[in-house]
Amino acid sequence: MSGHVAIIVFALGILGLSTLDRDRTARTSKALWIPVVWLSIGGSRMVSQWLQMAPPSSVDQYLDGSPLDRNILMGLLALGVMVLLSRGRQVETLLRANGPIVLFFSYGAVSVLWSDYPDVAFKRWTKSLGDLVMVLIVLTDPDRSSAVKRCLARTAFLLLPASILLAKYYPDLGRTYDRWEGTQFWTGVGTDKNMLGMTCLVFGLGSAWRFLRSHSGAWW
Repeated sequence: MSGHVAIIVFALGILGLSTLDRDRTARTSKALWIPVVWLSIGGSRMVSQWLQMAPPSSVDQYLDGSPLDRNILMGLLALGVMVLLSRGRQVETLLRANGPIVLFFSYGAVSVLWSDYPDVAFKRWTKSLGDLVMVLIVLTDPDRSSAVKRCLARTAFLLLPASILLAKYYPDLGRTYDRWEGTQFWTGVGTDKNMLGMTCLVFGLGSAWRFLRSHSGAWW
């Protein structure tokens, strides 16, 4: 099977999985797509890497980062904050119940003051704050349980089949080689084999959880 035919087959497969997983009784918010996009980027590669527009590998470029990626993440973060502002009471309740997490992020913000690179540290802290914002969007959804399921399913249905597609039919994107021994590794949508492993672990556990929940009534 050629690569172009494989793309069509995998696209139809993803659409089929999404159709089979559709729960018409769930009433999740459209804002759930924000954490889905955020998680899809975090579980694969930055947009500049997909577009092959990533900055050269140098110390200065590593510290500065990619303006394209920064703008995209800041846009998602801004949208997420707007959603949370409209859910103020639920957000406040969750934050009060998770004081240690708030303390951790507060300490991270203060630690920027004594960082060797304050501007870089602030950028990294802002990006990590985006993770908290996305979690809050999911947990403050009107249908929290369905929101968690849909967030995991939508991201898994994209990243896992795409990883197989790239590794098998597009080795330039889905495989890499050890610089010393030349050993071949599968990377899929990730940047290395470890990233692919983390992606499979997270969504594998999510799939196992959903499978057990759906069959719990038949087993006990």
